Amino acid sequence: MNTEELQEITEIIRREIQKLTQKIYELKEFTAPVSPDDAIGRISRMDAINNKSITEASMRNLQTRLDQLRKISQVVNDKEFGLCLKCHKPIAFERLKIRPEIRLCASCLQR
Repeated sequence: MNTEELQEITEIIRREIQKLTQKIYELKEFTAPVSPDDAIGRISRMDAINNKSITEASMRNLQTRLDQLRKISQVVNDKEFGLCLKCHKPIAFERLKIRPEIRLCASCLQR
């Protein structure tokens, strides 16, 4: 991977971390406990509880990806970055642009 590509990947990682951090912050307001004292109907309360569960699951997924991006941002300058962990062949640059935290090439991931 050349210097230009490395800089592009680094910038993509930085933007994704910023975007995910903002998204998690926005979702936190939807995960507040549903108070039984709220004057809403039983069905509405069940909907609110269900929506809260869905939002929490989404937040967990976003947090996992954010953690992966933060880890990969620390090793982006290592010589092993961009190489498949299994076969040690280069991961396609276009693939890294989409998911910079990916550690396996498409062939090894399919196996």
